[in-house]
Amino acid sequence: MTLATAVFEAFEEARLRAPHLDSRQLAELLGVSEGEIQAARLGQGVRALALTACDLAMMLPRLGPLLAVTHARHATLRSHIAHCRIDVGERHAYLAHGDTLAMEMLLSGWYWVCLSHEQAAPDQEVTPCLQIFNRFGQAIHRLYALEPDHPAWRALTFRTTLKSPAFTRGIEVLASPVPQCLPALLAQWRGLRTERAFHRMLSRHRLRRIDANRAVEGHFSQRIDINRFIMAMAAACHNRRATRVSLARDGGLHRHCARFDYLAPGPDHRLQLEGDTLTLSLDSLALDEAWLVTRPDEQGLRTLLEAFDERGRLIAALEASRSQGF
Repeated sequence: MTLATAVFEAFEEARLRAPHLDSRQLAELLGVSEGEIQAARLGQGVRALALTACDLAMMLPRLGPLLAVTHARHATLRSHIAHCRIDVGERHAYLAHGDTLAMEMLLSGWYWVCLSHEQAAPDQEVTPCLQIFNRFGQAIHRLYALEPDHPAWRALTFRTTLKSPAFTRGIEVLASPVPQCLPALLAQWRGLRTERAFHRMLSRHRLRRIDANRAVEGHFSQRIDINRFIMAMAAACHNRRATRVSLARDGGLHRHCARFDYLAPGPDHRLQLEGDTLTLSLDSLALDEAWLVTRPDEQGLRTLLEAFDERGRLIAALEASRSQGF
């Protein structure tokens, strides 16, 4: 028996015993990556795409209405996309819909893409789905068809292969201590105008977002209580004000601006922030540190609330309109 066969049989049995769990949760219980499970299912309802990352990115606007889902370790962001445009650069693809949605996707992080039929939620019908994995077998993005009979999805089936990927294991490197304040960092922060410039600044100083917030504390950032972050989500629903939600993953960024209807508790201590075209789900127990951050851009100052887990990884960020703030 091969390893792939063993993984496939273990997954099928686990799915029968726990039908309420999705493939990501089952993979965690089985001690394998979700990518390894999908690779084991090749030829059993799953096919790999024989397309480069750039070619696939260029095809996205032609797939019709989509549900775009980005997974981070403790949060998931779901966006309903009626139509979109795509711009492909040297390393990134930028998928956008007006000023409402922006997905900056790092193409070099797309190691393997598969086509299958999955449920976007337990109460929904099975639909065609593209799953984009990094080299560690972790799903970065999922794209579900909202019009399953769209001809572009049928065309994708002719661009598939049964070639199996070779995933590897990742090692998390702990960050080094950060100086309390860097004059050069403060000067560059004042000169920020775009999101891309912010990422270049972090790379130049070898900082994570949380490290940068700690370094400029008292100048452009202020540490706040976790409850204030949660109350900001509740206030966004109560006031029906437009709020931009951001989720960062593997060098990419998924941002969506919408008005929210309600904030509700979900299973496993998760909080669900719901709107007509957007859903943010996050693990409330993972919230460890929150910051109020101001950042200049071409139109003035932006105000953000950023929440992190105990290892300093960004869980989610909220941005209010300039006139209202938090």
